[in-house]
Amino acid sequence: MHDLVLRISDPDKCYVFARNAERQGHPELALQAYRRAVDLRAEGYGTDSDLEFAAVRAIYAYEEALSYRKGKRTRATGTWQMANRHGVVEAVQKRLGSRAGDDLQAVLKELGMEDYSFSAVRAAYPDVFTQAAA
Repeated sequence: MHDLVLRISDPDKCYVFARNAERQGHPELALQAYRRAVDLRAEGYGTDSDLEFAAVRAIYAYEEALSYRKGKRTRATGTWQMANRHGVVEAVQKRLGSRAGDDLQAVLKELGMEDYSFSAVRAAYPDVFTQAAA
C-alpha cells in the first residue's frame, strides 16, 4: 500500500482521497484508499478475535462493494441487523447461505478486496463454518 494511503487515519478522508485520486488519474491509489477505509472501519468496530475481525471486515467490504456498484454510500442494513441479533460470525454464515452477495464478488475483485469477501472468511476459518453448517 502506498505511503500516502497508509497515513490516512479516518475512513471519511479515505473516500475524499479516493475521489481526488480518480479525478487526477490514479485509480490504483483510489482502490487502495477504499481498502484502507474498510480496514479502518473494521478496526474501529472493536472485536474480540481474529475471526470476528475478519467477519466485520467482510461486512464492511460488502458495504463498499454495494456503494461502488450503486454509485452512492450504501449500508448493509440487513446484514448489520443479523450481526446485532446473532453476532457477526453468524451473520456471515447466514449471508453465505443466501445468494445476496454472489453478484458482488466481481465488484470486490474489481476493488481488489476479494480476500475480504464472505467466502474468503469461510476459507480462512473452515472449522468454524463447517460446525455452524452442521
